[in-house]
Amino acid sequence: MSYTDEFRAFARRHGVSDDSVTRVMWMMQPSVHLDILDPSEVGPDDLVVGHTGGLPELPDGVPWDGDVYVAGLDLAAIPEQPLDLGLPREGHLLFFTSSGYEDGDPAPVIHVPAGSATAVRPAPSGTYSEDPSDTWTTDVLERRVLVCRTTGTSWDVLDWLWDPGHEIGGTEAGLPDLEDPDVEDEVRPLLAAFTEYAERVGTVPFVRRTCGLRGVELNPPYYRADYGTDFLKKGEEAVAVCRNEPERFDELYAEALRDASEQEGGTWLNLLEFGEDAIFHTGDGEVGWLVNRDDLLAGRFDDVVQSYHC
Repeated sequence: MSYTDEFRAFARRHGVSDDSVTRVMWMMQPSVHLDILDPSEVGPDDLVVGHTGGLPELPDGVPWDGDVYVAGLDLAAIPEQPLDLGLPREGHLLFFTSSGYEDGDPAPVIHVPAGSATAVRPAPSGTYSEDPSDTWTTDVLERRVLVCRTTGTSWDVLDWLWDPGHEIGGTEAGLPDLEDPDVEDEVRPLLAAFTEYAERVGTVPFVRRTCGLRGVELNPPYYRADYGTDFLKKGEEAVAVCRNEPERFDELYAEALRDASEQEGGTWLNLLEFGEDAIFHTGDGEVGWLVNRDDLLAGRFDDVVQSYHC
């Protein structure tokens, strides 16, 4: 059973209609909202899921080639949720970046399976030339704690369906009013699906956009709004097909993503994203790690690339 089959079964048990389930899956991505804290700020009830900075624990035989070590996630500690996708649920993911963090540069991500023999590595160092005094050492970032702030179902939805004027104190944003005349006609069915899901399951399914770090399985920063109305149209076509053949959702969705994606190599998803200032204490952009969707589904992290935008 695929993750979409599992989600449809979950939603059906709560009384959500098949049409709404298809629309939700077409436009939602799971997310996890994380905070970066100094160790002294972590409370007894905080859910610690990893850290930023410090030195990595790497398995024997896995090199540290000089990229900056940015963060480690404890995958077993990250809460599971409906519509979860792709990430291994055991072990650790270690994230590295080149010092320039340019778009499209390789950005190593290493999956360390649970139970692997590991050791803390010293920062790589060497010389720039034949002069022994002309040395370099990889920067080591301040070690801080990653705490999960997500409760319940946490997804991310397109910009144009989020209500930016809704002031909130937690992690959930408000749904726009279905009767609001400013809501575009073509997205009303989608909004109705989210409203139905929220009423039946009891969770408004997306996080606020003001978080400095976005978590697992998001789209790149420009979101699917870039895919345009054609992607929405194909979603409505999938609704009609899935009334009788729900098992075809994955096929239709993958085809629509391939047609919509303008990036080389297919559809890319954002594994992890940090505010530049929060990690490097410079600039006001965001640094992310993008993974090809097919690679994520297969548990491959060899070809992750960097994304930088401000």
